[in-house]
Amino acid sequence: MKSFILRNTIFLATFLIFSSLTALGQINGLIYYHQDSLNPLPNVTVKLYSNGNNVVATTVTNNDGEFIFTNIQPGDYTLKASATINIGDLNLIDPALVLQYLNGTYTFNVWEFAAGDVNGNNNVNHGDYNHLLKMVLKPEKTQPFEAGEWQFEEKAISLTARSGGEDIRVWGTSTGDVEGIWMPGGRNIIDLQENIQELTSVGEQEIELEIGSNYTNLISGFNLNLIYPKHMIEILDVTGPDENFLFNLDENTGALNVIWLDENENPGTKFFGETLFRVKVRQNQNYDNIEGEDIFSLLEGGMMLDSKFGQIDNIVIKLPAVSTTPNKLEFEIIGYPNPAADIHYLKITSPTNNYANIYVYDFIGRLVKQTINTTIYKGTQLIHIETENLPSGHYFYKINLAGNENTLGRFYKTN
Repeated sequence: MKSFILRNTIFLATFLIFSSLTALGQINGLIYYHQDSLNPLPNVTVKLYSNGNNVVATTVTNNDGEFIFTNIQPGDYTLKASATINIGDLNLIDPALVLQYLNGTYTFNVWEFAAGDVNGNNNVNHGDYNHLLKMVLKPEKTQPFEAGEWQFEEKAISLTARSGGEDIRVWGTSTGDVEGIWMPGGRNIIDLQENIQELTSVGEQEIELEIGSNYTNLISGFNLNLIYPKHMIEILDVTGPDENFLFNLDENTGALNVIWLDENENPGTKFFGETLFRVKVRQNQNYDNIEGEDIFSLLEGGMMLDSKFGQIDNIVIKLPAVSTTPNKLEFEIIGYPNPAADIHYLKITSPTNNYANIYVYDFIGRLVKQTINTTIYKGTQLIHIETENLPSGHYFYKINLAGNENTLGRFYKTN
């Protein structure tokens, strides 16, 4: 009897010990943007990996950034997350923070470091800074970040049978968003105001137009997006405060994007906000001969930074207005060379598209050459007269333009 009781006692103890060792556990967690509890990340895929790097379980965060794994065997795991949701905001402050980090004037926390490592080499350097700067300038013309769109903290988890449920906090960041601005509905962008300056006349000669602001103190950076009247003027060059100024010009859409950060040894100590950059322009040579006026205007976005790399509010950007006058083309013909050997050129300038008949006579009035219905385009072009087979002597030409005799000229043919 005693033996039976002893055997049952041993069995029960063994069962309880075994049951406690194999009890299934639970892992609860939250994923926040930049560890900000007011900014949970929804729709993030969360996976639990075993020590052998096999996926044990997968779930997705809810609208409050919460996730849960149930019925998990005790053991050691690694938690990894990924996302395809909209990325965070990229603006001038992000490369400015990377620049300050590189200068040793700003210290990154772990998620800021992950956001700044856009090239994905576990190091934040000038390559990351330049890539981020170009992405802010013109994202559609810049290569995607090698690190991908999202970075998440990886968590090592030891789940024991006695755990009531692990409570995990995980940070996430979109690549490049060092500042840490992510809003599900999109960020409220404060548009810069614009003030149109006095009218500037633009002609065939190059002139410089100035873009400035109402901010008269020292600055450390700016980023502006503009539209210019591409039908009226050509932009030949754009120059900023120093060699660190970058611009992107799209002649098809008339968009001009500019960006500058003060990379000098003592940033924010040399340049003032009154004058930001200059644009060298001239009248568009393809512009119709119509007198007109138009303006530069601002596109969405843009930012100015004070001497301490802080965003400046209530900025007014001073933009130029331009006017053009018609190119007054007159019908003109210049013949060369004279004397001519094998060929004689007619340089014809015409105010309109037209057609012409060209007749060449020798010195006694005999017709020796003719060209019928030659197309004459608006502007200037060259028409050549073959003279190689003509005897030496004096010759005259007559041009009949659209049925009207316009011009007489002459040249001497030499051997």
